[in-house]
Amino acid sequence: MTTIPTYDTIRAIAARLVQRQYPTAVAAIIGGSFATGRPTPTSDIDLLLLFEHVDCAWRSTIVAEGRTVELFAHDLATFTYFCKEMDAPGGTVPLARMVLEGENIVASGPRHAQLLALAQAIDAAGPPVLDGETLLRRRYAITTLLEDLVDSRHPGEALAVACQLYEALADLRLRAAGAWSGGGKHLFRRLQAFDGAVAVQLDGALRLVASDLPAGQRAFAQLAAAVLAPVGGPLLEGFHLPAPAHWRSDPAA
Repeated sequence: MTTIPTYDTIRAIAARLVQRQYPTAVAAIIGGSFATGRPTPTSDIDLLLLFEHVDCAWRSTIVAEGRTVELFAHDLATFTYFCKEMDAPGGTVPLARMVLEGENIVASGPRHAQLLALAQAIDAAGPPVLDGETLLRRRYAITTLLEDLVDSRHPGEALAVACQLYEALADLRLRAAGAWSGGGKHLFRRLQAFDGAVAVQLDGALRLVASDLPAGQRAFAQLAAAVLAPVGGPLLEGFHLPAPAHWRSDPAA
């Protein structure tokens, strides 16, 4: 049985890698599962490298001493851009979370202090508020997904729809309340930290769809009603969304 390496072992591997290949890094932060105490035997080492300047931010996957390492290289300007312009509009800030949850394994200096302050400010600001049109789109999408799930008699189709509905409900519960969201396992973790009751109910509803479809359908219907209620409830009739007038192409081209 494969064992989970200790954090000290992972830290030593990362420190040797930085010293050997990235000695000019002014900060090197171990994030991800090892930083949060949730590693598995095959967990990658997530390592954020901060430099005084990079011509462009970059990401790379390498193997160091038999361990997969996910590298994220930035300077303060590219870090700011990725957090504010690339990630935050979608309601997530994974790079900022790495800084806040992780450990800097090289000598701390003013740049690391600036990075930490920047990550704290980005996290504290919260995600962009969902505008009216976005809320309409989400209410409509969840309502139609729920109809598909409730009407389904095919277990495989029902489970596929339920997975989409799980993600849509979890993300809306977080975003409508002004909380940061996440993707994959991080979506569950963010929801669990923000609203443990809904996280447990969603997890249970998804499992029921796989084991007892009628019960799962009822569970999702109850959850959807609860999550949608604060933002206007279900939406079908009356939903109208015009496309931009310039969305047209010459059919003869």
